[in-house]
Amino acid sequence: MSAAILVGASSPAHSGAWTLEEGTGQAIVTGLYSQADAAFDADGYPAPRSDFEKGAVAILVEYGLTETFTLLGDGEFGAEREGDLPFARPGLSHVGIGGRLRLYEADGFVASGQISARVEDAFGAADAVVDTFGWDAPQIEVRALAGYGFTLGDYPAFVDAQAAYRYRVGGGPDEVKLDLTLGIRPWSNILLLAQGFATFSAGGGEDVETYAYHKAQLSMVYDFNEQWSLQAGGFATVAGTNAIKERGLITALWYRF
Repeated sequence: MSAAILVGASSPAHSGAWTLEEGTGQAIVTGLYSQADAAFDADGYPAPRSDFEKGAVAILVEYGLTETFTLLGDGEFGAEREGDLPFARPGLSHVGIGGRLRLYEADGFVASGQISARVEDAFGAADAVVDTFGWDAPQIEVRALAGYGFTLGDYPAFVDAQAAYRYRVGGGPDEVKLDLTLGIRPWSNILLLAQGFATFSAGGGEDVETYAYHKAQLSMVYDFNEQWSLQAGGFATVAGTNAIKERGLITALWYRF
């Protein structure tokens, strides 16, 4: 769930709304572990539930095809445990490809549009008990991104806001996603990130239960040099309806080329 935040050691701070320079790229490998023993009910109140546990490794690759257009691809490998059920998603859980187009940039502000397509659960037979909408429901996502770079006192900082609509081609509900990131660089080689991620189900039919969840994440990115960085942090689901109350840790290795 780590957002696509570009953190160059030679630049103050850039976020997902910015495109990469032509001929440059970055690869991010993120490790995630989370668990839950409670869930938010239909009224938003937490209640005990069967234990949930997840481990995953996600890969994101971005490449600047031109100065204003960045190609991107991502995938995730992981496993989930639901109570006494065996691990679900024991392999590739999703893959996606897309592109981000910079529409406007001036005075530290940037606005972009992004479109991507993804499919889920390439090995979905093992998770049929806990995941109804899988490999047979590819998704198309349209995303609007805006970012602004500024200084907070003497420190370079940025804010990045994103809104997306994820359309599910097959069965199951669509989703609306809202992401917000605040980054500040108190030292030249350290970036602090405070992030919020909100997801809301949209439609899906009378027999599909609506849901929503809101996650908060804090992390730190340490730049070893201009090519390599390491990110570490934690996250938690702070509110929701018909959603598990998740908490977990992330680590990520960044490589810029």
